[in-house]
Amino acid sequence: MNTPIYAVVLTTAFNVFVACFFVSAVSLATIWFFKLDRINDTLRHPLLQHRPFREFPRAIQAGIFLDYFLRLLFPRARKGLFGQANRNLAHVDPVHVPMDVKWPIMGLWAGCWIGLLAMIVVWALLLVRH
Repeated sequence: MNTPIYAVVLTTAFNVFVACFFVSAVSLATIWFFKLDRINDTLRHPLLQHRPFREFPRAIQAGIFLDYFLRLLFPRARKGLFGQANRNLAHVDPVHVPMDVKWPIMGLWAGCWIGLLAMIVVWALLLVRH
């Protein structure tokens, strides 16, 4: 019995979406409960000179972690949001950041972005099919 390509792609996209949700959730829990101070002490975002991390609104906290992610993943970018993150964190050398600091940040944001793409594929396939 041949399975239609639509069903295979839909199933795969949904599975990727669910996996990304769990990766992001585990990474966020790890950051929040265990690694928050270590990450901020290691990467030292310039906004943290003004007040402690936990006193910022959640949107600013997410922006700080997005800057960390963009600096670690795209260290040579010079334009746009990527370039701004690199200018904010120019003192951070991504090669020398320890893996126990990198993996929760990368898991959180990579899970969010890949999961977002997978969710768009799932919705598009559902809309096209019906």
